Amino acid sequence: MPVRLSSWLELIDTCQFGLPKIGAAYLVSGGRCALIDTGTPRAATRLKVALGSTSPEVILLTHVHLDHAGGAPALARAYPQATVYVHERGVRHLVDPTRLNASVRAATGPLADLYGEMAPLPPERIQALRDGDRINLGQGLVIEAIDTPGHAPHHLCFFERSHRALFCGDAAGTRHLGEHVPATVPPSFDLEASCASLDRLKTYCLETLYFPHFGAADHAIAVLDRYKRLLRDWVEAIRVYRTRNGENATVPDDAVVNEILSLPQFSALKEPLRWEIAMFVRGALQYLDRVDG
Repeated sequence: MPVRLSSWLELIDTCQFGLPKIGAAYLVSGGRCALIDTGTPRAATRLKVALGSTSPEVILLTHVHLDHAGGAPALARAYPQATVYVHERGVRHLVDPTRLNASVRAATGPLADLYGEMAPLPPERIQALRDGDRINLGQGLVIEAIDTPGHAPHHLCFFERSHRALFCGDAAGTRHLGEHVPATVPPSFDLEASCASLDRLKTYCLETLYFPHFGAADHAIAVLDRYKRLLRDWVEAIRVYRTRNGENATVPDDAVVNEILSLPQFSALKEPLRWEIAMFVRGALQYLDRVDG
């Protein structure tokens, strides 16, 4: 069942990977209802049950990774009055998710079966969003799209100014493992773009961050500052691990992954969360391949 966070906002646990408090969607209730993110394709049935008699007219996707957008096609079928809003660079992946599904399977390995595959979404059900676009939900609720590349080039955050609330997607990492963990996913993670996006978000009048992975955090600016430091430290630590043998003999990627997974904060993790951390490490390694050569 949804968890009411305030008079205008509810959290729906999508039970990502079959586990509680891993993935969330948010239901914003104004004159019209908006659902922010949809979880994986396997989450759609759970979301429909949780929504009950509520029929969202707006489905906002922070980005098209399957744990955020995978349920959108099924929900669009269930709610024919709903429009799906996504970054302009993500539209083509919703219309034809063939490459997206293949990329997810290549990047996530065994996690792909837990995600499921995204179905195509008819283009007439999609509205492209650009930086600064606003969706008026009525009753004083207006959602502004903020272009925030870094985690992915098609990433948006959604800002509701009247409550100083930011639905941050994965721009500020994940918080569902008892740790604030950098979400450095392959194939497109970019450290400098991520840090620039965090700096830009700090220019907004933010109070609360709403994470899809997982829940809310107050003192938003301080959290963003900490995450920026954490992100740089994470990438630099992985760089050090892979160059431990010297400039001319880098450590194999699998060995770097195993080294990170053996750290105290991760060593007790079970699959599938262990697989997820491995994916984050591989995303950072691919970034270092591009920038370090």
